[in-house]
Amino acid sequence: MSNVLTHKVSKVLGVVALAVAFSFALSAMTVQADEDLQSQIDALLATIASLQSQLSGEPAVSGYQFTSNLTLGSTGEAVRQLQIRLNAEAGIQVAASGPGSPGNETTYFGALTQSAVVAYQNMYAETVLTPVGLTAGTGF
Repeated sequence: MSNVLTHKVSKVLGVVALAVAFSFALSAMTVQADEDLQSQIDALLATIASLQSQLSGEPAVSGYQFTSNLTLGSTGEAVRQLQIRLNAEAGIQVAASGPGSPGNETTYFGALTQSAVVAYQNMYAETVLTPVGLTAGTGF
């Protein structure tokens, strides 16, 4: 009789352990889904701001906070936000058409983005370059 009881307890404990493991896995998936959804929401909001600025003729100003340095070869949402800001600046565009152009910003920091950053740095040299002892834009 005790073997039957031990076997039943083992089965119950196995089911409980499986339920706990499933719960943790589901929780981790939910956190990742929330982060992915927030990233998509942020990207859509930035696109809406860019489109609204194109319609109104005013530069887009997003609330995006840059937290790292960007340079040739960088990738990610920060690069796209940088391109949006550069494209919104009068006299500066990452590209006139295609990838990097207004409304077609990308997540890749290539030669076109670097050139636009240099133009921006040179345009605002007194504010951007002079304080750090530079006289010409670097694209960094």
